[in-house]
Amino acid sequence: MNHEMPPDAAMVDARVNARAWDRIAAQDASESTGPGQAPERIEWTCWPGRGPGANFLGDLTGRRVAELGCGTGEHTAYAATHGARLTVGIDVAAQRIATARARFGHLPALAWRVGDAAAVLAGLPRLDVCFSIYGALWYADPAQLLPVTANRLGPGGLLAFSVNAPRPGERAGRRVDNLTCADGARLPVVHYAYDADTWRRLLDGHGFAGTEVLPVEGPEGSPYRTLVIRARRTG
Repeated sequence: MNHEMPPDAAMVDARVNARAWDRIAAQDASESTGPGQAPERIEWTCWPGRGPGANFLGDLTGRRVAELGCGTGEHTAYAATHGARLTVGIDVAAQRIATARARFGHLPALAWRVGDAAAVLAGLPRLDVCFSIYGALWYADPAQLLPVTANRLGPGGLLAFSVNAPRPGERAGRRVDNLTCADGARLPVVHYAYDADTWRRLLDGHGFAGTEVLPVEGPEGSPYRTLVIRARRTG
């Protein structure tokens, strides 16, 4: 099955998602404009304490790292304060990057970029680690993003990310849902939901090998299941 979308369709997805996240970030800005403290743990799921810890990324000392869909920058800041020689936070929403800069701009070895992750990655230097926590691998077409990511990573470079699996009865692939803003407005967002086997095929077909998929169940009664995934660039 061919999951790939034309590049112009991918940019439409990016604009739709940027509109929603910019609005949410603008409404939340008053709560998070001051300098922030980098977390001591990476939460790969939306349920604190469930799933792996920061060790899923391995030792970041001396590494060049990019977070794809960094939001307000907490985990980008984690990488910057745990030995990375360069950390780049990428997000499609300018307002979220503005918040990230306000919170963590005082940290060394940090850079921020606004834009679609595939487009931004293409202009970055060679990287050692890319990661994404419900970020670009969830909100962008992986058939477009994965080959660009593989091209930026050096041989053996690590890609690690978390995404939700399709819910029971939910159609896999591209979906359009709605986010509810603080003012009650509902704005569409595009995301991509695949099961573990499909993610393995996507990664194997776009320059990665050794894929590990860790399923993490939500609390009792939750319809959501998170897949925490990592793979290495071949070659």
